[in-house]
Amino acid sequence: MTNDTQTQNDEDFDYGCECAMTLLNEPTEDCLNDLMDELDEDGMIATEVVYGLLATILMSITSEDEDEEAH
Repeated sequence: MTNDTQTQNDEDFDYGCECAMTLLNEPTEDCLNDLMDELDEDGMIATEVVYGLLATILMSITSEDEDEEAH
């Protein structure tokens, strides 16, 4: 893997994380539809973007579970 490819992968992952945070901060159907339209412009979503989305959402769920256990 070249450095250029790794850099693009990192940027895609970061972008996925940003999209997930946007959705988590404003969990509305309109926000979801806007993100889906934006992500699917090329008819394909990069794997790293999906990984970023999933990682961010899973971390959010995990932190919520820990908060509930602390009470």
